[in-house]
Amino acid sequence: MTQSEPKFIGKRISVRRSKDQLSIEITQQIERWQEAMLIAWLAAWSFCGVYFIMYAIMAADTTQRVFFFLLTSAWLYFFVRITKVFIWRKIGKELITLTNGKLILKNAFGKRGKSEEFAYHNIFKLGLVKGDPTSFLNFLDDSFWIIGGDRVGFNYNGQKIRLGKQLSINDSELLVRVIESGMREYKKKPDSKS
Repeated sequence: MTQSEPKFIGKRISVRRSKDQLSIEITQQIERWQEAMLIAWLAAWSFCGVYFIMYAIMAADTTQRVFFFLLTSAWLYFFVRITKVFIWRKIGKELITLTNGKLILKNAFGKRGKSEEFAYHNIFKLGLVKGDPTSFLNFLDDSFWIIGGDRVGFNYNGQKIRLGKQLSINDSELLVRVIESGMREYKKKPDSKS
């Protein structure tokens, strides 16, 4: 199976076609200044964590020790989340493959990630996900310091499936068109019987 050279639609979306499948890759890179802000945040958070752990170990009073262990637990939760976002922004990508009657979706950290398969005949209402531009939660969803902001979605067996993290409206519309054309082009081929 020979694939064509990637064709870029939008800033972060590349599309490859072959005889048997359509592959779409959405990279998650951010601007240099945003990456620098994430690194600074991660460094400052790590520095705070060292002090929390140090105080938890050296606390003379049991009450203080419990307080700092609880504080360290909360710190660790957010440290893991910040680290995950940083790794996602460095090597993360959304991979969408359309082939033989099914759409395969994978959020990959490098090459690792879990794939989900969706049969075309159960996919309904493929289109843009509408969000309230005045909502604070919508603002947070669009922020570079979190993994979120899905722009494209569809219904599948009663579930809402979303993809296209933090794409612009134009890029999201192009992505929907490419997925729709891929679904038409790579329908399940009937078994050939002689």
